[in-house]
Amino acid sequence: MPYAMEFRIAVANAYDECGSSIEVAEQFGCSESWVRDLIARRRATGSLAPLPPRRPDTRKLDEQDLLRLRELIRDKPDMTLGELADAMANKASVPTIWRATQRLDLPLKKRPSTPASRTGPTSRSGVITGSSSSPTWRSPSSSSSTSSARRPT
Repeated sequence: MPYAMEFRIAVANAYDECGSSIEVAEQFGCSESWVRDLIARRRATGSLAPLPPRRPDTRKLDEQDLLRLRELIRDKPDMTLGELADAMANKASVPTIWRATQRLDLPLKKRPSTPASRTGPTSRSGVITGSSSSPTWRSPSSSSSTSSARRPT
């Protein structure tokens, strides 16, 4: 967030009086480099106003694409973001499609949240678990004595 204009004017006036960016920075609690940059900007442009942000417009979707996206969602609101990207001829990625829907305040299909699944035992009580190849495996119908477990025939 840029400093307020009143603060910038006060810093510039203090610099004009003493001529030291170190003293002015200590006095106002800002950095020395910011004071030097402020004074350099005043010399170059004649203004203490902050510079406008220099963000290029790199949006992949133009106004016609946004209208098409709006129509796609209106016609078939249960399309996924991937399907929307495909319908837009892959002109933009899935995250770009998502940001466009957020910017246009377009709703996407939402499922009602379901309660969490209950966790608990998944097998019946009393059943011994394991595989038949395990040496400790016994079928529930076999007795606990080893003499009757297997008899040669």
